[in-house]
Amino acid sequence: MSTTLTSTGIQFNDSTVNATASRNMGKLLSVQSWQSPGTYTWTRPTDCTKVLIQVQGAGGGGCSYSESGGAGGYSERLLDVTGISSATVTVGGGGGNTGYYSAAGNGGTSSFGSYVSASGGYGANQNASHTGGQSGIGSGGNLNIICGGGTGHQNTGGSAIGVGGKSYFGSGFRASHNVNTSNITSTAVGAGGCGGRDAGWAGSNGGSGIVIVYNYS
Repeated sequence: MSTTLTSTGIQFNDSTVNATASRNMGKLLSVQSWQSPGTYTWTRPTDCTKVLIQVQGAGGGGCSYSESGGAGGYSERLLDVTGISSATVTVGGGGGNTGYYSAAGNGGTSSFGSYVSASGGYGANQNASHTGGQSGIGSGGNLNIICGGGTGHQNTGGSAIGVGGKSYFGSGFRASHNVNTSNITSTAVGAGGCGGRDAGWAGSNGGSGIVIVYNYS
């Protein structure tokens, strides 16, 4: 038999049952999200008993010669909030770009109170010279992910520019050789900034983080 979701939990193909998994999440009351870097307050809505939290750290910045930033980490958690009235929400800002051959800025950490957090990705050259930044990591969740790392040094010539590390929500922008990468603002949330074409072209900034909360009765 296949794995199925029953009224008592998850029943696996060997007939064992995980009774801690609830079939009924309750009614979805609202969805809240915060994407601009800063600090906010989540207040438990009336009748809310559970929340599903998604936390994405910010991406690191990119440098020249295709050296791109790493994505922020990701964490996800289902949390009983019957005893929680409010929580501080923090959204990390993307790491700043730089030119050859400095270290680009690291992305900021995003978090939901002390319950779930995801650190920002490293900027290019932060972990080692002429390398892409490493990813951040999620913590405190039921699901904690290390996302994509940035690309290392390449002599690009006429080829495309090094793409930033992919976050849970999407890819960093991949520019062509004639696009001024320092002006790119379309990087996915939490993704690393792309690398510039050569020594005269700076990379792009990393994508900011995001926190999403699904409020259930």
